[in-house]
Amino acid sequence: MDSDSNVHLGHLMFDSMKKHKNVICQIDAATGEEESYTSVLSRCIRLAQALRAFGLKPGDVLAFGGKNHIDIHIPFYAALFNGLPIVGVDPFFKYDEVKTLLNLTKPKIAFCQGESYDIYKRASDNLGLNMKIVTFDKGYPCTFTEFMDTYATNEREEDFKVQEIDMDKVYAFLVCTSGTTGKVKIAAFNHKAFIFKITKLLQQYKYDKQPGKRILNLSPVNWISNYFLSVGGPLIGDTKVQSSIPDSYDHIIDIINKYKPVQGLFGPTFVAYMMSKKDKVDLTCFKNISIAGSKIYPGVMEELKKMMAKDATAMEAYGQTEMIGSVLTPNPEGPTGSCGRPLSLYAIKLVDPHTGEEVTEPYVNGELWAKGPRFTEYYNDPEETARAFTEDGFFKTGDLLYKDENDNYFYVDRLKALIKYRNSHVIPMELEEVISKYPGVKHVCVIGVSDPLDGERPLACIVTESGHTVNAQDIKDLIANKLSKNKQLRGGVIFLEKLPFTSSQKVARNKLQEMVQNMREQKCF
Repeated sequence: MDSDSNVHLGHLMFDSMKKHKNVICQIDAATGEEESYTSVLSRCIRLAQALRAFGLKPGDVLAFGGKNHIDIHIPFYAALFNGLPIVGVDPFFKYDEVKTLLNLTKPKIAFCQGESYDIYKRASDNLGLNMKIVTFDKGYPCTFTEFMDTYATNEREEDFKVQEIDMDKVYAFLVCTSGTTGKVKIAAFNHKAFIFKITKLLQQYKYDKQPGKRILNLSPVNWISNYFLSVGGPLIGDTKVQSSIPDSYDHIIDIINKYKPVQGLFGPTFVAYMMSKKDKVDLTCFKNISIAGSKIYPGVMEELKKMMAKDATAMEAYGQTEMIGSVLTPNPEGPTGSCGRPLSLYAIKLVDPHTGEEVTEPYVNGELWAKGPRFTEYYNDPEETARAFTEDGFFKTGDLLYKDENDNYFYVDRLKALIKYRNSHVIPMELEEVISKYPGVKHVCVIGVSDPLDGERPLACIVTESGHTVNAQDIKDLIANKLSKNKQLRGGVIFLEKLPFTSSQKVARNKLQEMVQNMREQKCF
């Protein structure tokens, strides 16, 4: 696409749906419902017309959240047709989280599940927002169907025109960053950057462009991967297989066995679950599986590959919301544990976080800085935006990686997750990998607990497998035998029923820190 083109994502989605009109666009595996691109386009046009009749103008923000059912992305595409910036809301957000997000983005309209209506209503009222709330479910003041009927127009669908907008002023997406280690921020993306990245990726890499391929979508609407899939799917004519039943690993296994998707993006926890159900899941249908969200241990990756077809690939994906996903391209022939090599779209480098000097030698950790297609700013937050970039335009990812002599990159950990024990930096992932292999350990997260003499001491939070007993001293001895003295579990070992996770399957370290601090204050350990 030319940089001066007036074509935006709404135009691309509209034209792509017309092009693939006879292809199945989406399947809800929970209900068995299937819908063609023709039907999806028709409903999106009708909703876009209704949104205009309601009074929304380009630049007005539309929020949506809910389960991955047949209706969930109709507001998404209708918003793109009308030039309405889109903010996806985590379907599991509680009141305070919804209120924070609405306060940052100030939508004029929000689509949600009925079960979330009271949360949205209370947050909107307390913020003084004049926000219309539309529910996908029946039995609430304004349902999806009722909104479409109330604001229906006499305009024929075939006469509908995508709204022209100033792409330098109207954002496409407002994406909430995970907020696992700090305050919530909203990454704002313009149309041009998103179009440039996705079209270049499709041009440069050997992606199967045959329409009708079944792509498994497990991402909730607030993930950057969901935005990317929702744009890329119509461009190619892919069939999106998803489910309105969330958070059921056994259900996902049933979906894989029944619909046989060829591509999927999984979190490490689900991959580990599949390893425990090898005789119940058939992964030979997949041509490609990407693992993202957090580090996957090498042994698990090798087991996953054994369950797939010989010519299929399983890869660790590395990317960031702010960089529109990946900045490294997976190298199937690369060493185990590698996230790949730099994408040609990006200039990247590793930088010593203490000295600010570039790290050029192999096997030395550094913070990854990247320059290329990316978000424009943190929405209404100039201070955080300025802090995120260098003077020459590199984005500071906050992630520690290293590279080998062949330019394969390896993820280490979040910079903020490092434990500062005396004058040493302890990498939690290193301890977690050792502990995870101990019999009976289901989940583990190592955090730092404050100490007046040492600064921080490593503490292991462990969830055990059902029916297993794990001894804290055995875990301490394990680390003492495997790792150097600065990495010992001087903060202790505690056992929890479960760890707090974000919807992107990352351990919510800030929440875990709060839990542990409360336990310390109550002298629980």
